[in-house]
Amino acid sequence: MGKMICHPERSLAQRVRRSRRACPERGTRQRPESNGTCSLIIAAMLSGAFSLSSYAQSTQPTHTFHDRITRISFDYPANWTFAERDHEISTFHLDARTAPRNARVRAVIAMPENPYPQSTFSGAYLYFSVSAQSTAAACSRQAVAPRLTATEAAHRTAEIHASHPDDDAAGKPATIALTTKPDKLQIAGIAFTHGRDEQRDVCLTQHDDVYTTFRAGSCLRFDLAINNFCGGEVSGVHDITAKQLDDVRARLTAILSTLHFDPK
Repeated sequence: MGKMICHPERSLAQRVRRSRRACPERGTRQRPESNGTCSLIIAAMLSGAFSLSSYAQSTQPTHTFHDRITRISFDYPANWTFAERDHEISTFHLDARTAPRNARVRAVIAMPENPYPQSTFSGAYLYFSVSAQSTAAACSRQAVAPRLTATEAAHRTAEIHASHPDDDAAGKPATIALTTKPDKLQIAGIAFTHGRDEQRDVCLTQHDDVYTTFRAGSCLRFDLAINNFCGGEVSGVHDITAKQLDDVRARLTAILSTLHFDPK
């Protein structure tokens, strides 16, 4: 695997040094191994929306994060980078634009290496955040992506066609995939509202799968954020494909299948 390409920032003020702290961190406890077959639950649940990679199916050492306030826990790969607050390895409100201002990051996990070093992939993150004093309706609305204007949609379509006129289905670069109406689904026995957002800024495309669930007056939110940069023609790498995006999503989504609340 290649080293992770630095996450391109949107402004000079955000070009801060991202620390890479060793696991386990405060709020985590180490587990020797996790049963990777839990990721198969997600594959069956999404009915073939993506194919799981051998990485997601393999057994690997994990750590467990536990949030004492919401009493939720989940496992994540032991070699992934972990932080309990934003701005150490992440930029939450830039990656998750539908999150309300009062949403507070409780945990963020970053993929440590680039699984596709010859592509424009630049980073993948799983965010766990909580919005206190919410409602069920407001929590569900967080999963709704902002609508593209007709001008924005036409511009994006023209860009894609101009850049990749000869792509076939097998190697087709990732395109716009917004969710106008969120899905209702269950993951690990927990009811979620799921939506998908994509935003583009200068030379960065951000893909965000949003999962929200309402519990005890708070909105618990998980963002599966994947970033890629432009300029493949200049740097000699190819645009990340839809299949590669789905593979990275599978790795992130497998973490959600380990979610559980403390027993009452």
